[in-house]
Amino acid sequence: MKFSQQKGKLELGDTLVPDLFILNNMKALGKNELHIYLYLLYLNKSNVDEIDSELIMKNLELTPDELKLSLDILTAEGLIQKTTRSAVVVDLKDAEINKSYAPKFDNKQSKYEEVIDTKRKLCVQAICDSFFNGVMPFSWNTDIGNLFNIYGFSEEVMIALFQYCQERKALNRKYVYAVADTWHNGGVHTFEELESFLDNYDKFNKFKQKICKALGIVGRNLSKYEEEFVKKWIEEYKYDFDIIEEGLKRSTSTTNPTIKYVDAIITSWYKKGFTTVEQIIEAEAPKTEEKKETRKIPSAIAKKKSYQNYAQREYDDYNEFYDE
Repeated sequence: MKFSQQKGKLELGDTLVPDLFILNNMKALGKNELHIYLYLLYLNKSNVDEIDSELIMKNLELTPDELKLSLDILTAEGLIQKTTRSAVVVDLKDAEINKSYAPKFDNKQSKYEEVIDTKRKLCVQAICDSFFNGVMPFSWNTDIGNLFNIYGFSEEVMIALFQYCQERKALNRKYVYAVADTWHNGGVHTFEELESFLDNYDKFNKFKQKICKALGIVGRNLSKYEEEFVKKWIEEYKYDFDIIEEGLKRSTSTTNPTIKYVDAIITSWYKKGFTTVEQIIEAEAPKTEEKKETRKIPSAIAKKKSYQNYAQREYDDYNEFYDE
């Protein structure tokens, strides 16, 4: 086994021993473990990249079994971190700070966090490979972490976010955060929720375009105030565009109709329980017939009055009809 070393200038005559080791670990160690740990601290100051285990056994007069056992004890004490081929002395100060301030999790929570961390690392790598040709600026790592923490997106949604922005040729920090905020406000966390949101979002935009065209709105988008009416028709009333279009047609009888005027028409239909254009037409048909009948009656009366007002010829002597 070889031991990784930190490069540094040799401090002659001084090998620093952490106070934490003296207070917490020293009394629990045997002679061999104590000798090995102090020797590793000494070697840790040298410029040698790796120290062969043979050198330690030779200088400390240890057998391979004694060295292996002592290293296992030092690992269990948290004084070194051992891998298959090397070991490194633990920075006890740094470890104590992390121990004091890191949140405490039970085993299940810890395993869950490990799974999440692995999935997110794979997600970041996928984003790096797919959208940055394998060379992603480091700042994006921080941003992706923030996006996960702020919006609670799944890994699939995060990848979809970058794809969405790239397809619109706007893969920049400002646009990515703006889209993420829109999705979050739409209740998006999972990929299924994203699919549903995008379907409704596309429908909403198409509705807005048709409404602007029908009302003659040119050179501007709908205001947020106006958009709220459209959202109500779609999300609350669950109306398709055919009903909205029918409402727009009814507004043409008014000069310069507004969305508020159209909303009054559509809301009245919703309160009456209408869900199709056919129901609306059928319900309003009797009123149309009444108007037709109303138009016929004055016409008949006018004809009668015309007849009655006809100036009749007066005759003084009816015998003239019988004159030969």
